[in-house]
Order: sequence, then structure tokens, then C-alpha cells
Amino acid sequence: MDEGISSLIRNLSISDDRLQTLTEIKTFVVSSHSSTLKNVVQASDLETLFQCLENNDRDEVEAICFILSSLLPIVDPVDVAVKLASAIQNGLTHPNPDVQHLTLKELQRVVAASDGATALSDSPDITRFAIFLVGDADESLAAAAVKFLSEFGRTSPNAARTMLKPDFQPHYRDLKTVMQKNDVVKFRVYEIVCNIQAESQEMLDLCVESGIVSDLVKELDGSDVLGKVTCCTMLSGMASSNHSLDYLVQAGVVSKMTEMLKDSITDPFSDLYVPAGVIRFFGNLSLYNGPKFVLEIFPNFCKVIFTMVGSNDPPKQQVAMETLGIIGETLEGKKVLSEQGDDCTTAVQDVCQILKHGKQDMRLIAVDCMSRLLDHKKVNENETDVAYKITLSWFRLLSSNPIDTIINLCKQPFTDIRCSGFALLNTLADCQWGVEAMVEFATLVEFLLDRSTETEKSSKDAKFAVIKTLTKSPNVASIFGNRNYLRFRQFLNEGPYYVGTQLSVAIDEA
Repeated sequence: MDEGISSLIRNLSISDDRLQTLTEIKTFVVSSHSSTLKNVVQASDLETLFQCLENNDRDEVEAICFILSSLLPIVDPVDVAVKLASAIQNGLTHPNPDVQHLTLKELQRVVAASDGATALSDSPDITRFAIFLVGDADESLAAAAVKFLSEFGRTSPNAARTMLKPDFQPHYRDLKTVMQKNDVVKFRVYEIVCNIQAESQEMLDLCVESGIVSDLVKELDGSDVLGKVTCCTMLSGMASSNHSLDYLVQAGVVSKMTEMLKDSITDPFSDLYVPAGVIRFFGNLSLYNGPKFVLEIFPNFCKVIFTMVGSNDPPKQQVAMETLGIIGETLEGKKVLSEQGDDCTTAVQDVCQILKHGKQDMRLIAVDCMSRLLDHKKVNENETDVAYKITLSWFRLLSSNPIDTIINLCKQPFTDIRCSGFALLNTLADCQWGVEAMVEFATLVEFLLDRSTETEKSSKDAKFAVIKTLTKSPNVASIFGNRNYLRFRQFLNEGPYYVGTQLSVAIDEA
């Protein structure tokens, strides 16, 4: 029986009723476990299936795509790259987009495997045909081609050179040619280059040498507003790695971004590119170089963020809260924000209002922002006193009864809101003043230990995490009392999904 599928596939070329044979193969595949087929199906069998794609009969192509999608993953990816190179090339140029999607998906599997990218480098036409698909009108097909070429370039220096080194191979000219098709395709190529350069300094140097990165930077000076938006977003991604950041500083991108922020007051289109691009760019600078670095470049950056938080414009508020959380996660960031005085206090109050009264998606972002602001994981033990003073002042801005506000989040009907509330409680449970604040809430212990409040796995896990953190707190026994400490320990030992005896008895009696 194991040999049956290979025999059926070999008979395809001589079958009088190919569709019937394909149906039999499909049935065989569906009824067999992949482990059964793994040592039976060979790359040569799949080559026969690819050859049958030359017949553009819709039903046959659909059946072959199904069979190949099941069998390709069980064949060694290097064998696919070496033995099926011609078939893969034909798949990329096939008139049926389903075949092209299938082929690109397999190529992504190949480059993810050890030695897969090296094996693919021996088939240069595969790269060329994939580049052509970057310019396809089918967005999903083009996106798959971008993903493959990005990973291929990241994992294979040779592949990156063939695409990006001028005069080294024709693939560089292929990329430059496809960029001329239209602006959408041009930015797809920019995306490939941005993805490749993130891998290392060597890859960045190659991308810079290609001239394509400098072309991207020039888009900041263009008159196309949508192009500027996309450009800002891509450059903000580049700012997340140190080797890329050094280039952006030298290329004048940081200065340009600063000018764009300053000019945003008079630019009627600034709302399109400032929140998603420019602010995120500086947020990444802060994440990897510290907020002081950003303030040295643009002293009014914090004020811009504060203004956006209180703007009543959801897209601006979202980016501003995300950036505020990134800045305030470290002690340096907490100090920088606190030094802004009343402006910072007002901004945190605005975040708290969104946390309590905003729409669901905005509330989640606000809770995450507060969790980061109050978090102490990135604070050194010898600096906790300074951090505690700052974070406690922000905590008190939540409401007149902050723990009650957080517990209300944990009781919301939406699971993601409840989980975010527990995450905020977990942040408090990890610091001394947080534990002391929690014990003041009279019904907190009973609420945390009541397993009946949570029915979803995610919320059970979130509540369990709070108990776990509390139990590990060095002073929890003295703060909550030995009895409650032992109850926390029991809850922890029983695990997040424990079902009590009382419930079991009730079920048995029913």
C-alpha cells in the first residue's frame, strides 16, 4: 500500500483519465498519515505532478495543487531546491495564481531550512521569476514574493549580492526594472531591501551600495503624501537596529524627521505621516538609544507625545500611548517623563481616562501603556526607591481608588480587557508599594482565589500569573498575613485549571 501512491503518480503520464487518477491520489493522501508517506514519496514523484500542470484544465490543476500542498512538506527541502528547480521555475510562471502561490509557499519553506538557501542559489532563474512576481497586480501574490525574496536575501549573502550588487548579476537590473512599473511596486522593492538590511552591517552595506536605500530616503522629500507616509513607516522600522540607525543619522534622516515634526504644525497632511511614521521613528530611537538621546535631537519630543495623547484623535492617541509606554519602561525614561512636570501628569491622566472610558481597542492600548509605565523589571535594585516614587505618583492618577479601577477591568465581559486588567495587577504585584496597595482592597483576596470568575483559558492563565507573582513577593506573608499566603500557595500548587471537589460532587449528583 505504501508504494501505491508512487505507482499512481507514475501512471499519470499514461492515464486515459488523468482526473480520475488524480482523484485516487488525492483520496490516498487524505487517508494516509504523513509519516506513512514520508519514506515513500520522492522528489521525482512530485516532478511528475508538476509536469502535469502544463495541462491548464482547471479541475486537474486544483487537484494537483491539493496533492502537492500535502506532499511537498514531507520532502526534504534541499531535495526540492536541487531536484525540482526546473519545476519550481515553471510553477512561478504558471498562468494559474494558485500554482504560483503554492510555489512561493514552498520556496519560503526551502529558505527557512538549513542549507536550503544555498541550494537555491544554484538556480538563478528562480530569483528572477520571483522578482517579476513582485510587480504582479495580485497583491497577495506580490506579498508572497516579497516575503520569499526578503528571507532569501537575509539567509544567503550570495542571493543578496545577486539582487543588490550593481553589475554583479542581472537580478539587480531585474529589481531596478520592476521598480519602474509603478509606485506600489517600487515600495514593495523598498520593503525587500529594508528587510534584508536588518540582518547585519554587511547586508546594510550591500543595500546602501545598491542605491535603493538612498532612493527610499529621498522619498521623504517627495510631494507624494502617501509615499511619504509609507517611507516614514519603513524608516521607523530601520531605526530599530543599531547598525541601521548609524546609517540613518549619517544620511540625515534623523534631521529630516525632526524638521518634519517641526513643520507638522503648518503641514495640512502631517496627520497622515507624523503619527504612524515620524513618532514611531523617534519611539524606536528611544527604545534602542534611550530617551535622552531623542531629547538631545528634538527637545520638544515629549511635549509632542503629550499633546497627541490628549488630542481626542484615536490614531494619534494610539501611537502616542504606545510610544509613551516604550519610553517609560526604563528608569531613564521614567525620569525623563517625570521631569516634564505637569505636562506629563496631564498626559498620564489622559491615558487613565482612556483606560476607563475609551473604546475597547483603545482601552487595551491604554492599559498596556500604564503597565509599562508602572513596571519595574528594567530598574536596578539599587535604584528602586527613585522608581517607586515616580510610579506610585502615576498609579494614584488612575482614580481615587486605583485598585478598584483595575479590578473593574478584570470583571469586564470582554476576555481581552479582563486579561489586560490582570496583567496590570501582575505588574503591581511585582513591586513593594503595589503589594501594599493591593492588600488595602478588602475583597481582593477572595476575588483572586475565586476560580469561578474565569471560564476562558487565557483569563485563567492571567489570574494565575497574578497569584504566582504575589506568592514570590518577598514580603507577601507579612503584608497579606500567613493564612492568605498559604491560600496563595495552595492555589499555585493546584495550577490554573484546577476544578474544586465541591463542583465535582455537584456534577456527580446531577
